[in-house]
Amino acid sequence: MEMMDIAKVESRFLSLLELLNQPENQYIKEFQSYRFVKKILANKSMMLKYIDLKTSDIRYVKKFIKGKTLIDAGCGSGSFSILLSLLGAKKVFAVDYVADSVEMTRAFANIANIKNITAIHSDIGKLDLPNDSIDGIFSIEAISHYQNCNSFFSMASKVLKDNGFLFIRDGNNKLSRYIRKRNYRIWDVFENYRDPITLFGYEKKGACYLDMRKKIIKDEFPDLSEEALEKFAKYTFAYCKERIIMAVSSFIKGDFSLKSEYTYGKCPLNPETDCYMEYLFDPIYLKRKLRHFGFRSKVISRGPANRNLRLLRYFWELFSPVTIFLLGGFQIIAIKTSG
Repeated sequence: MEMMDIAKVESRFLSLLELLNQPENQYIKEFQSYRFVKKILANKSMMLKYIDLKTSDIRYVKKFIKGKTLIDAGCGSGSFSILLSLLGAKKVFAVDYVADSVEMTRAFANIANIKNITAIHSDIGKLDLPNDSIDGIFSIEAISHYQNCNSFFSMASKVLKDNGFLFIRDGNNKLSRYIRKRNYRIWDVFENYRDPITLFGYEKKGACYLDMRKKIIKDEFPDLSEEALEKFAKYTFAYCKERIIMAVSSFIKGDFSLKSEYTYGKCPLNPETDCYMEYLFDPIYLKRKLRHFGFRSKVISRGPANRNLRLLRYFWELFSPVTIFLLGGFQIIAIKTSG
């Protein structure tokens, strides 16, 4: 696909978002990943704000997109993969650990009649692509859900070509005191709160993670008493399903070496999706970590994406060494060094 100018890309992207509201495409709402775009599709104003957000994610690397092979790591609804295609990417691998997200991405690409997106259901750290085959990787609001960032960085170092880029954007900046306090409250609600609640824009409708673990244990060990189920559910905090079953098998035999309990300020894991609930990251620490995987990188504060506030955004980014401690969002631009 030929590279369009940004105005044409935005116009085309808007038209594709509007397609999702058409009666013939209402089946899209059946996907759980529809929640990623549900509010955005409410009206044109929300769509334009969303376009501002998405186009701001490619600002630093947009000249490295046309004709390139890219990975959208944690593709969610697939909308960012669609945008990369419109910007002239040769090939986009849209990868997500959640099967529903992969299916929605395929459906969205089909509606948009875009053929150069390959949706892959995989743990991003275990993605099997040839060495030195990828020009760039985007991880947009996804790294805070990964179970193992080291495996992700290792995969990125392996598949990226020399001087290929890794762009990370996330809103869970551990250096921000406000974000830490906010996330601790959200974590506590999703781990323990049994009633529906909306907190800081996060909707908790179903079971809490504690009760999810309890159900997993009950299904696997139906003869356990209610007291044992509750206790073992508490003892398997932040464990995936496989590890929950392994731990409970040990508990029954009297071995509690795998015991893990929740305390306020510890990030919980959704045992159904095996994804963290918005893990906090120190972006400066991530920069140092990336050096060990062969990347040189830069940390930039994440200012407002709204194009009408671009001067404020430039200010925040210019003074990143200071503003990184004030803002919730951060960006990391990492380049794989040669050899």
